[in-house]
Amino acid sequence: MNIDEFNDALLVGIIKTLKIMKEVKEEGDNLNDIDFQEVIELRKRDMMNPSMLECIVELTDTSKEGK
Repeated sequence: MNIDEFNDALLVGIIKTLKIMKEVKEEGDNLNDIDFQEVIELRKRDMMNPSMLECIVELTDTSKEGK
């Protein structure tokens, strides 16, 4: 997978997430009631290639670029 394909895959995931959040809001549900960690764990189990999780950069990761 080249960088453009990776970026597109990431953006598809972000768009899908935003659509789901929009649907939840439109249904009148409160996003604060969602157990996001449980949803994350469920989606991890759906992954075809779990090694892709290594590509996730946490906002608290300051080891990049000498920060």
